[in-house]
Amino acid sequence: MTCYWDGVIKSLEKPDCDILGLKDRNIYTLIDRLKALNCRTLDMKWQNAPITSSQMDENMVHIKDYPRSSGPQGYLCSTFDPFLFLLSFLLKKPVHMDYCGSAIKYEPKICSNTPLKYRCNRGHFWNL
Repeated sequence: MTCYWDGVIKSLEKPDCDILGLKDRNIYTLIDRLKALNCRTLDMKWQNAPITSSQMDENMVHIKDYPRSSGPQGYLCSTFDPFLFLLSFLLKKPVHMDYCGSAIKYEPKICSNTPLKYRCNRGHFWNL
């Protein structure tokens, strides 16, 4: 049931954990850190198009209101996912997600060439 959080944790390299301040690789620590680092994801693109100010605000509210305690029950990732925007922004890495065969891309303005890669379907999420 924690495939989303497990997939994200497994995709993070040591420098990524350092940037996030993630000292312990468990879902509660990851959720806590992302909530603490929640911010407007300026200059982000989704599918090669800039996201709007309103979308940034909605993403921030989603992360702020996400109940930490629901982590073990799983997380329903969307193709326009607030946590993936935040991860991409904070780590300055593109996120490439394959959703049922459709390529979804999150891209920060300044980014490395090494993307975080995920695949998901209607019931499961994992890193590649």
